[in-house]
Amino acid sequence: MGRSKIRPGPQPGQLALNFDVFAVETPAGMVAVVGENPMDAAIRQVLVTVLDDAFKRGLSRDRVADGMAEKLARNVTKKHLDLWVAPSQEDRRIPTDALMALMMVCEDYRPIEWMAHHLGRKVLTADEALCAEFGAMAVLDRHIKAKQRSIEGRMDEKLFGHLVNKIKKGASGGAE
Repeated sequence: MGRSKIRPGPQPGQLALNFDVFAVETPAGMVAVVGENPMDAAIRQVLVTVLDDAFKRGLSRDRVADGMAEKLARNVTKKHLDLWVAPSQEDRRIPTDALMALMMVCEDYRPIEWMAHHLGRKVLTADEALCAEFGAMAVLDRHIKAKQRSIEGRMDEKLFGHLVNKIKKGASGGAE
């Protein structure tokens, strides 16, 4: 006979044995302890995610701190990183220049992407911005051509012919 897998977990009516009993879900999907500023909690959580993913790629918090210290030309330690991400350290927030250095060292820009998203904006790479500009120009070009067709449709043949001849004369230097 096959054994059925027993899933560990709380029984109905029993609280789970973890620390989530004190957490609430914020609209952004980040976990904040009751009474904690949801934005502060979300920023800390996105920093934890960046640091955890950097660790998975072989970049320890000590190495991240060393890289940040090099970029900032000041002392940054693992202890600083731990304080900046600890929910219990609400009075210790990461300085903006340190946040930029962290993103550069980890090559992970999720913190700024998260901020932009919550401000109704997008962060683009230089190549993406170039493509967006090209797309905007194509839309403008289509709009201009549609407007030209609309104007042409309202012109009578005689006026249109007169303008075309005038343009041709101007292009040839006025010599006939």
